[in-house]
Amino acid sequence: MNNNMKRPVGSFLFMFTALLLGVMIYVLFRPPLSWFPIIGNLDNAIIDLSQLPIFLSDFIKYHLSDILWALALAETVYIIKNNIYFAFFTALILTILFEIMQYIGIVSGTGDVLDVVFVACSLSIYFIIKKRKHRHEKEI
Repeated sequence: MNNNMKRPVGSFLFMFTALLLGVMIYVLFRPPLSWFPIIGNLDNAIIDLSQLPIFLSDFIKYHLSDILWALALAETVYIIKNNIYFAFFTALILTILFEIMQYIGIVSGTGDVLDVVFVACSLSIYFIIKKRKHRHEKEI
């Protein structure tokens, strides 16, 4: 398989895995799950994270899924536009807009500034990795 075929396959696996893990965090670690009709109304999460330190538990429950979804979005935009700068800023701006819409009540959620901080950090790491990989591919 040549490099042109490897990139979309790897990108698809990355996007699918990030989206799936983000959904699994909601399903397994976050109560209530009344929005999920198959499971029904639960007062507690399926998997309890209370044994973890509170900062780690909160990070997993409230921020990790947003990070994963932003990374999946960035990878999708990158595959479509083949421009890492556009992918980075699109994912970051949409994250900021979504958090603002949550904060002012347009969509449900809390509008957490920490979501934006964590997403910005993870997108920065994603950007650096993509830039280095792209530079390495040019050298080959």
